[in-house]
Amino acid sequence: MSEETEVLTVEGLAKLLGRTEASIREGIRRGVPWLPKSFKMGNRHCWLKEDVRKFLIDWRDGQHQKPKAGRTRKTPPTLRDVA
Repeated sequence: MSEETEVLTVEGLAKLLGRTEASIREGIRRGVPWLPKSFKMGNRHCWLKEDVRKFLIDWRDGQHQKPKAGRTRKTPPTLRDVA
């Protein structure tokens, strides 16, 4: 009998993302960008299901990417342009 909860722990997040608990813990330690922001309750890392779903939708739609710094590239010249 499993209870539906709005708070995920490392175990629940690992199942939801299809990863191992060890990779989630290592990701927390390294601060990787593919993990949603967590909070601590006592000594456990936790995530709200709603936040994880929004994070995954943003990731899918490319919203997680920061704009690249620098000038935009010009298209390179072609042989038609040279003649």
